[in-house]
Amino acid sequence: MSVTSRSAETIVHAILSTYEEVLGVSLMDMNGNILASNSKQVFREAFKITEDRANYGGALAIATLNVVNETRNVFGRAKAIITIHENCKLMLLPVPSFQLLVGLVLERSVNAEDHKIADEIEVMVADILEQTNSKL
Repeated sequence: MSVTSRSAETIVHAILSTYEEVLGVSLMDMNGNILASNSKQVFREAFKITEDRANYGGALAIATLNVVNETRNVFGRAKAIITIHENCKLMLLPVPSFQLLVGLVLERSVNAEDHKIADEIEVMVADILEQTNSKL
């Protein structure tokens, strides 16, 4: 199932509008190419991300996933990779069935470890892609 630029934008918009606690979203393919990204105003004000940093974010996501996958044979597939920072949490969601990665910036207080957000976003991605591809 292919991901068009329109479906990528739809996914990013749906995630941002559904989850108040999500400050920013980046949708990437498994090569680290950013297909779509967007953020809320509070994110843009708090984290002044420069263009050069935004350009290599996909490569960092792939590198992170590769490091985590070194333990795949022991622990199984990573459902989500979560890092806790001073002012936020970052979550990387691999969606292997669509060869996608979803990068999220979350409010620091969010309980991202309960898998609820990861599971719901994976379903949301599948639903949007099925809807947009059925219209083609």
